[in-house]
Amino acid sequence: MTKILAFRLWGDYAHFKKYYTTTSPLTFEIPPPPTLIGIISAIIGLDKDEYLSFFQNNDEYKLAICLDKPVKKVRWSLNLIDTKKHFWIIHNRTQIRTEFLKDASYIIYCQHTNSDIYNRLKKHLQNHESVYSISLGLSELLANYEFLGEMEYEFNTSTDWINLNSVLPYSQLLNDNSIDFGIDQEIFKINYPIMMDTERIVHKRDDIIFERNAKPVRCRVKQFAETEKGDKIVFI
Repeated sequence: MTKILAFRLWGDYAHFKKYYTTTSPLTFEIPPPPTLIGIISAIIGLDKDEYLSFFQNNDEYKLAICLDKPVKKVRWSLNLIDTKKHFWIIHNRTQIRTEFLKDASYIIYCQHTNSDIYNRLKKHLQNHESVYSISLGLSELLANYEFLGEMEYEFNTSTDWINLNSVLPYSQLLNDNSIDFGIDQEIFKINYPIMMDTERIVHKRDDIIFERNAKPVRCRVKQFAETEKGDKIVFI
């Protein structure tokens, strides 16, 4: 079995800007992997100009995301001010009605083959220490976290139906008929950025499937990981 770190990440509000425009008022329901990589790097103190270089190969790191609470959204207006000249004398402003996630909470699984990064993350999570402040998308939306432990997991290639606890990349489905849509479930499929290079250019995207009320999704996948606690997850 292989070991992985698990922690809960939450905040009062979150906004993970969608890529439609530079001032998109809409938010993703879960933090995109590049955002999570930034949060993890902030916790252990990797420099903003170098941290992405440690997360360029899927064989070197693994991430899985679970919704811990149902997705709730609210909207209010933000004042965007013109700071090109003297921002302490405000002349121009634009009000943008913006969408936020309320009471956002996630369970994150993270592993890295670089022992220094892995051990630093484990130490900081255990001690509840963060080198830089972490936030959920915007600097004003501060986040908190709780270490859930280091646990063992093993891969399983069974094609039987399973109740999956994590969000699911569409590319990991066995086929197009591999999701059981329950009557009381709200299952969504949203296109997410998955991998970003050191120039901050997205080179990989995938459709992510999730149940917005934080319920497991009954599905068949190509491969999943099962933790020692019995949770079934798929890495993004």
